[in-house]
Amino acid sequence: MSKKTIAAVPSLMREINERGVLDILRQKGALHAAQVARLIGLSKPTTADILRSLIEYGLVQEFTPGAEDPRRARSVYEAISDVKVCLGIDIGSRFIRAAVGNLNQVMLAENSIPIKSLELNDLVATMHTAVEEVLKSSGYKLKDVAAIVVGTPGVINHATGVISIAGTIGSLDGVNLSSLIEEEFGLKPTLENDINLVTVAEQFAGHGHNVENFAVLSVGSGLGSGLVLNGKLLRGHRGAAGEIFYVPFGNPLDIHRTSTNPSGDLIAEIAQSLAKKFPKSILKAPYSTVDILNAAKANDELGIAVVEIEAERIALYVAAIAAITDVELVVLSGGIGRAAGFFLDSIEALVSKVVPFAPRIEISTLGDTGILVGALSIATRTACDIVFTGKSTGVVRNVAGLK
Repeated sequence: MSKKTIAAVPSLMREINERGVLDILRQKGALHAAQVARLIGLSKPTTADILRSLIEYGLVQEFTPGAEDPRRARSVYEAISDVKVCLGIDIGSRFIRAAVGNLNQVMLAENSIPIKSLELNDLVATMHTAVEEVLKSSGYKLKDVAAIVVGTPGVINHATGVISIAGTIGSLDGVNLSSLIEEEFGLKPTLENDINLVTVAEQFAGHGHNVENFAVLSVGSGLGSGLVLNGKLLRGHRGAAGEIFYVPFGNPLDIHRTSTNPSGDLIAEIAQSLAKKFPKSILKAPYSTVDILNAAKANDELGIAVVEIEAERIALYVAAIAAITDVELVVLSGGIGRAAGFFLDSIEALVSKVVPFAPRIEISTLGDTGILVGALSIATRTACDIVFTGKSTGVVRNVAGLK
């Protein structure tokens, strides 16, 4: 072994230990040096030396708790959360949402801007408005952003950044969204399918936390799913894993899946087809998903009939996921999925009849911010890498505290 190799090993181990200490402080919050040493498995003197280095880099701060704090007798250490910030963007068909988060995965601000037009130029303009407003609300500027993650419908070619099969946002089809975002905001983004980001959010802060194998089935204006298998998000060969709409139930050439699709437009069609059977229904055309679900909750016969069919359709897709992946859990998300709590028993009963090992089914509690929570979760990891890598060049000290 050469002298150069021998010298490199301690340096590498030092860097690994520094990153380990920093990650512990970001996960656990403020700790005494002895607590950090115990959690990372290093000696107290080594841990103290690492903490001093991280303070010098501007990544950790030391302080003495106040008199009311039981830890006041000794100094504690915490990771500095605002060395840089992260930006998450959610491109939807009705809203563009944006959020800013710090390096400790705390969402500092978020907003929602209605979309007036789905033309690409209009989407970009709305995106700028969302980003400018959320940065202003958070007290930061674009120069303080270390990482951007963008959630979008469709299949993403991660090698090129080109979007395909973007569904209701047809103007994104064939667009190199990665280059577009970089040109508009000056920072190369990470792109991710919107339902995959909901899945990441469930893994980080929802029902999927500490679950090795689970899926998210999003039922709303469209239909999609995300998969975590053996603890890792599954994207597939072309980034198209989870495009469950294309499972060929019934007539495989029926590209609209009219007999199985549980998404919003089809619910209205179900109500229209059954309306004559229930002339006393409070529901009247044009039928909306919200009205149909509310009518079912009020024991309206037409509403109940539509929801029974909806439960069958959702159960069919849950069963398909379970049969192939044997997941422990399926989380229902999307506008319809999150509203399915009052007929969840029917979905569970039907799934149990279809597959021998039925998964547990839960309703997502993340609301409309799920995509942003997932985006910031990924962006934070990237930003922490960037900030930590910059410590050796003095970049961290130069940017710390900028607003």
